[in-house]
Amino acid sequence: MPRTALSLLLLTLAACAGDGRAPAAERPDSTAPAEPAPRPGPAQGAAAWETNPREGVTVTPQADGLLVETGPHTVLWPATGTDLAPPYTVRATFQKRTGRLHEGYGLLFGGQNLQGAESGQRYSYFLLRGDGSVLVKRRDGAQTPLVRDWARSPAANRDGAGAGRENTLEAQVGRDTTVFRVNGQEVARVPSAELAVRGRAGLRIAHDLVMEVRGFGADAGGAP
Repeated sequence: MPRTALSLLLLTLAACAGDGRAPAAERPDSTAPAEPAPRPGPAQGAAAWETNPREGVTVTPQADGLLVETGPHTVLWPATGTDLAPPYTVRATFQKRTGRLHEGYGLLFGGQNLQGAESGQRYSYFLLRGDGSVLVKRRDGAQTPLVRDWARSPAANRDGAGAGRENTLEAQVGRDTTVFRVNGQEVARVPSAELAVRGRAGLRIAHDLVMEVRGFGADAGGAP
């Protein structure tokens, strides 16, 4: 075989043998993006909350809070929460998905014996309803003394056509005075002596509502 032809044959065989690497389709592409890390689950899931009653109430975790569906009115509180004593601040942001205009929802504080029958429960509550009215009451066993009756507030976002709008409620509980705010604006100021102020903090949601709740917090300090 002529020398030129032999050289061409050797070059062809070397090319076919390759360099020992896998074909391009099988080689890992170092420029390809890495597999995304699994997204963390909800920071505050349904299992982290207690409800009373348990039947007829559904609590579903969401990425930034909870979806609460009630049949009967219910009280909810973090299972890992502790009793609070003034001064402290309780807050949460609510948005009603469905429900009647005049069913109230909001914050609970000073809770005692929340897991028991209503006849033995003690707590204060600050509610908002879809017409923009706010209420402050206290449960003292079977009695629910009125502290501040329903009154409309321009600070509240009223329900729109068929759904609620977002509202942030806050109760700033002091040793002498408790201040209530909606969307950052003061709507009531009450002597703390008229309220139950020592105990658990949580939520109170009325009958037949579907509520999104975000940003619940109960923090020491912040007395007015």
